[in-house]
Amino acid sequence: MTESALSVLEEIRRFLPLGVTSVEADTSGMCLLGDRWLLRVNTNWRVTEGGRILMSPNLAREGSPFHGLEDLVGDEVVDVGIQGVAVKKDLYAVTREGRILEIFSDFHYGEWLLSISGEGGGRGTPIFDLEGPVSEISP
Repeated sequence: MTESALSVLEEIRRFLPLGVTSVEADTSGMCLLGDRWLLRVNTNWRVTEGGRILMSPNLAREGSPFHGLEDLVGDEVVDVGIQGVAVKKDLYAVTREGRILEIFSDFHYGEWLLSISGEGGGRGTPIFDLEGPVSEISP
């Protein structure tokens, strides 16, 4: 991993853990939200645990308009990394419960946004924004 990738990941890790307090999903994508952060994904994604796919936009879940994402409410993002298939510059997030959210961008811009606000609570003025896939990050 390059020095720039490490510095971006270390910058994100300064804010961890990030608790998931709500989720949103629509035909454009999904969003994980917390008291001072959000991760909006407008491309392919999946959540795995132990190598098994638990949630994805391609999996229907009876009674769940959020593809099962509501199961992440109450969990926390405790680590992040960089991965990808086509673009190789996408974020993945590991939760305290051992679930992994993976993002798979099709294009080289505007596929996801991680935004973190200050300690004051709410989703006010961001103090950290990362839009991906991230061109300066190499695996």
